[in-house]
Amino acid sequence: MKDSGVEWLGEIPAHWDVKRVKLLSSVRRGASPRPIDDPIYFDDEGEYAWVRIADVTASDRYLTKTTQRLSDTGKARSVPLEPGELFLSIAGSVGKPIITQIKCCIHDGFVYFERLSEDREFLYYIFSGGELYKGLGKLGTQLNLNTETVGNISIPLPPLHEQRAIAAYLDRETARIDSLIGETEALNVLLREKRVALISRAVTKGLDAGAEMKESGVEWLGEIPKGWEVKPLYTVTSAADKRDPSQEPDTHFRYIDVSSISSEQHQITAFEELMGYDAPTRARNVVFEGDTIFATVRPYLRNIALIPIELHDSICSTGYCVLRAERIKLESRYLFYSCISAGFVASVVAHQQGVSYPAVSDRVVRRQVFPLPPLHEQRVIASYLDRETAKIDALIAKNDELIALLREKRSALISAAVTGKIAIPHVDDDKSLPHFGGGI
Repeated sequence: MKDSGVEWLGEIPAHWDVKRVKLLSSVRRGASPRPIDDPIYFDDEGEYAWVRIADVTASDRYLTKTTQRLSDTGKARSVPLEPGELFLSIAGSVGKPIITQIKCCIHDGFVYFERLSEDREFLYYIFSGGELYKGLGKLGTQLNLNTETVGNISIPLPPLHEQRAIAAYLDRETARIDSLIGETEALNVLLREKRVALISRAVTKGLDAGAEMKESGVEWLGEIPKGWEVKPLYTVTSAADKRDPSQEPDTHFRYIDVSSISSEQHQITAFEELMGYDAPTRARNVVFEGDTIFATVRPYLRNIALIPIELHDSICSTGYCVLRAERIKLESRYLFYSCISAGFVASVVAHQQGVSYPAVSDRVVRRQVFPLPPLHEQRVIASYLDRETAKIDALIAKNDELIALLREKRSALISAAVTGKIAIPHVDDDKSLPHFGGGI
């Protein structure tokens, strides 16, 4: 091993080189044909695809298609690439490398590497790792990249046959990790679906599978247990109190914004500590422990939560409808579970208005009907759902931890491989290249 002279690289195998990108290739910026809305520049039958920032996402490795093609005139005013070329985003998902598999022209939010003799797949892994961007900002959002900064980046360079062996090894190993991540994410989707189904059944059919049923008279509810009622929410809930914190400028308050809820967990995951003089104009609804808040903006996102004791007497946005249970008639936890049931949310969404910013009024939410068992049965159902959803949430949390660990392992594996810290099997005879350092 030898010292690379580059902080993020550390030691590298003695026979490897370290070079600045500009010594391997000229770094050339893309070019956007102008005016881009002129039909002369675009042609559905054009030979070269037009690649914009929106055509590349953080998860893409290869470019296989785009939605627009350039005419010969447009191509002449842009930067055409042939299949197999590597280019890099300097806007949008900043620092993201892409290998094109089609003929394309790139936007000026990209740079590409002209006349590369290095293995593109190996360089893809180098640039996707993120370590080489240290000191240039935060990968993906705040990097300050241009042709000069990219050209001055130093990267490790093994011999070409080792580059290919490393890339092939990483293809295999990252595919295995990605497959496990995908399976775990799919399991979480199933668990969340099970959670929704469990809640929906409990609050509409009860826990007694042998209970005598009756027609509810409500299409989305169907049959309900015989001893239950169907009531509009407004008959068993009260509206929130109003308070304008800006009228008390030196008073501290906790504010729950429309973005404060996790729609998957149905919990408040963030809130702001503010002074009255900083109060947003929508900070008006007073909430108490046990209140259910239902986001009236984009209700299909299911931003619904139960106010915990820690946020008692807080202020939430007027983008929420606040539902306060009348405790002699309605258990607050049963109200919450009813509001997050699939049928109830769908019933609200059916009344939303607007296209770009669909919403419903508080009145629409409060006029929705829901099944109402006797109070003691509401408590039994709520306690059952507390227990069963907690079990599902614990499984989901463990899976999320596994996914995070797998992603860390993936990043560490790439970093170790492209910097020569682990042995890489040959792609041809399955023998190992020299062991360049310790394992990870």
